[in-house]
Amino acid sequence: MCNLKKRPPHTMSNSNVESLPDAPDGGWGWMVVVGGFIVNGCAAGTFRSLGVLFLAFRQQFDASSAETAWVTSIMMCVMYLLAPFATALASTTGFRPVIMLGGVLSATGYVISAFGTRVYHLYLAIGCLTGLGCALTVSPMMVTVGQYFSTRRAVANSLAVLGASIMSMTLPLLFQYLLDEYGLKGALLILGGVMLQEVVAGALVRPLKRHRNESDSGLEMSPNDTSDNLLGSNTATETKSAAVVSLIVPPMYIVPRARDLQIEDYRAASLLTASSIADVVGRLSVGAIPDTPHFTRLDQFGLSLCLLGLTNLLCPLAITYPGLIVYAIAHGLFYGAFVPTSFTCLAELVGPKRLPGALGLYMLVQGFASLTGPPFAGWLYDRTGSYEVAFLQAGVCFLLAGLLPFILRFTKRKTEEGADELEDDVDSVKSDRETATFLLITHETSL
Repeated sequence: MCNLKKRPPHTMSNSNVESLPDAPDGGWGWMVVVGGFIVNGCAAGTFRSLGVLFLAFRQQFDASSAETAWVTSIMMCVMYLLAPFATALASTTGFRPVIMLGGVLSATGYVISAFGTRVYHLYLAIGCLTGLGCALTVSPMMVTVGQYFSTRRAVANSLAVLGASIMSMTLPLLFQYLLDEYGLKGALLILGGVMLQEVVAGALVRPLKRHRNESDSGLEMSPNDTSDNLLGSNTATETKSAAVVSLIVPPMYIVPRARDLQIEDYRAASLLTASSIADVVGRLSVGAIPDTPHFTRLDQFGLSLCLLGLTNLLCPLAITYPGLIVYAIAHGLFYGAFVPTSFTCLAELVGPKRLPGALGLYMLVQGFASLTGPPFAGWLYDRTGSYEVAFLQAGVCFLLAGLLPFILRFTKRKTEEGADELEDDVDSVKSDRETATFLLITHETSL
């Protein structure tokens, strides 16, 4: 019988560890960024343009604002809540087939909704089915982009999420045109065809391969694992602070509010276009801002949210078309800076190995918040007859989320300073005791 010697788990060589290869920071990674651009454009860009269809939904199905808001609320909730399962499924079965399947489901949801006769039909078709499709596309695609880049990750994320802004420039006016020419049913059918482009995006994905070397037994913790564990608390902080901002009120209600102010249909729809153009500027600008010790990505994240909150708090002052244009541009600029920064902070905090799970948790927490946000805003309108209260609510949430990183950093700094002072006191007491002991010994020796 062979006598095998079993090595301790923590003394094995690095060749026995399963690890991800270094991010190529280019090459085919740019094609993956193109896929992310398409996915974000079809999923997030389409969703952000649904405000044009909001009044059409309400009139077609004779529903209240709160009942109509449940359509997008359920879709966002399903997308976020199922994101952890989507990333887990993609990690085990492959990112390409999961993303392509998600594109098919997203398109099917919009096509089925075109034949709905009750508002709850939209809950099932757009809310559940399209929401499931978005979960299978957005989260796995952003994970793939994050794994393909390291030093250029901020630029890659900015370009990938730029698709939402580019599509939001054209879709609001396109939706209004489709409503006028083909009605709600025709618009939803064409929208289903647009969502099929996610299948093409999924075909561009080539996930990085993992490498494993066989060993006798045992596992070893790699140095990257240690750093990831040390950053775990920061990841939870980032996730919780980002979750507050999923009250998705501004893009949904800006067009209905403009129409309440007697602004013409196409001019009202152009507000989303103006916001999207500013969104592009914000996403490109934040990718070019350097990450310095005095102004980190987390600082950029918090600052963009604070500015976004102040913008929404001032929104009720905009009661004319030029004023709404100013609000739309400011909102788009600061929102465009926030979105890619959140993904970049998350990837930098946890590393590429833990990114799928962290992004899934990020989406999961947002799902609970997004379930009640839009219906609550719709309920406020039904009660007050004005959308201004809903914008104020969104502004408060954005502002609180932006202040949280700075508050936590200040608290952490005070804790570290207190720990340093305590260590100095302990060293001082120890030194005093050693001095007293030495003097006592010296005195006894002299006696």
